[in-house]
Amino acid sequence: MLLNRLWKATSGVLFGEHGVPGDPNNVRQRAQDAAPVVWLLGKTGAGKTAIISALTGDTRAEVGEGFAPCTRTAAFYDVPAQVPLLRFLDTRGLGEAAYDPAKDIAWCEGQSHLLLAVMQVSDPSQDATVRVLQMARRRHPDWPLVIAQTGLHRLYSSGTGHPDPYPYSGGSEDLFNSAIPHGLRRALAYQRELFANLPGPPPSFVAIDFTLPEDGYAPPEFGLEALWRALEAAGPKAFEALHRARADAENDQRRAKARPLIYGYGAVSAGAGAVPLPLVGVGGVAGTLAVMLRTVAGQYGFVWTPGAFAQFSGAVGGGALAWWVVRYGFREMLKLIPVIGTGLAGVLNAGAAFAMTVGVGEAACVWLGYWRRGLTAPTDEVRRAFAEGLAAGLRQAKGRIDKASRAPG
Repeated sequence: MLLNRLWKATSGVLFGEHGVPGDPNNVRQRAQDAAPVVWLLGKTGAGKTAIISALTGDTRAEVGEGFAPCTRTAAFYDVPAQVPLLRFLDTRGLGEAAYDPAKDIAWCEGQSHLLLAVMQVSDPSQDATVRVLQMARRRHPDWPLVIAQTGLHRLYSSGTGHPDPYPYSGGSEDLFNSAIPHGLRRALAYQRELFANLPGPPPSFVAIDFTLPEDGYAPPEFGLEALWRALEAAGPKAFEALHRARADAENDQRRAKARPLIYGYGAVSAGAGAVPLPLVGVGGVAGTLAVMLRTVAGQYGFVWTPGAFAQFSGAVGGGALAWWVVRYGFREMLKLIPVIGTGLAGVLNAGAAFAMTVGVGEAACVWLGYWRRGLTAPTDEVRRAFAEGLAAGLRQAKGRIDKASRAPG
C-alpha cells in the first residue's frame, strides 16, 4: 500500500538510514529553484519592507533577518525562509545619490517572474522608478506588473482615518469617488498617468497604507486584501498558496506559523511527485516529508523518536481510510480528462504529492499540539486533519489538471 511504503521511506530518512534525500539544504535548494521571484522596485522609504512584512507575517524587526545578499546592492528574501514558496528580490532604493542601478537591473531581469513597484503616493518625483520599469518592460513586455501606491494617510485631512469600506478600484473610477479625499484622488491619478505609455499590458494599481498600530490608523494593514488579490491575479500560484496558508483563522499560533512551511514543503514534494508517485517519486517525497516533520516538530519543541513516529503514523492510519481518500481524489481528477498524457500525468502526480505533504503536515500539527499539552491526540482528530489537508491539496490539483486539459496542443 502506498501510504505504508511512504511511512517506511520517511522513517528511513528521518532516523538516518538514508540521509541524503532528506538533507534540509537540498530541500531548501530545490524550493529556491522552483519558487517564483517577485522583483521589488521603488525609492528608499516607499514602503517595500512594510509590504514584505505584511505579506509574510514577519514583524518589521525580523524582516532583515530573512534577507540573503545576492549582489552588493540586492538581496533575496525567502518566504518561508526554510523552504520558500516565494522569493522577494529587493534592490537598493532608486534615485539614491551615487547609485547607478544599471548592473542590478541587468542581473535582476534574469531572475524575476513578476514586478512589484512601490511608490509613496505623496511623492510626485517618480522618474527613476518609471524609467526602470520602462526599460524592463521593453525587454519583457509580458511580465506582470503590480504598482502599490503607499502612504495614503499622508494626504488625509487632519483627524480623519481610513474610509470604510475600502473604496479603491485601481481604475479611473477612483478619480470620481467622493469617499476618497480630493487631494489623494489627484495624487493617485497623477502617478497612474505616468505609466500611460508603458510597453505591454497596463499595470494593476493597488492603493495601500501599512502603518504601525501606534500610528493610530485602523486597520494598520489597510488594503492588504486588495494587494493579495492583485498579486494572485498577476500570476504566480505561490501567492494563492501563501495567502491560503496565512488567512486561515487559527487559535494555535504554532500551527499558524507552521502552515506556510507545510505549503512550502508541499511545493517541493510536487516537484518530486512529477514522476510517478508509486515508483521513483516515493523517495523524493519521503525525503521532503522527513525534513518537513523535523521542521514542524521544532515549532512545538519536539524531537521525533522512532517510537513517537510510529505512534503518529498509526494515528494517521496506514490503512483503508487514508488510502480511500487518496483513491477518491484520483478518481475525481481522472473524470476531468478522457486520456492522460505525459504532461497531465505529471500534473496529477505533482498534485497528489503536494496533497499528501499538506495532509501529513496538518495531521502532525494536531498530534504535536496534543503532545505539548501532555495529552494523547485522538485518532479521529488526527485523521480528520490529514483528510482535510489532503482534500485541500487535491482540490488545487484538480484546478490545474482542468486548466491543463483545456490547453491547446
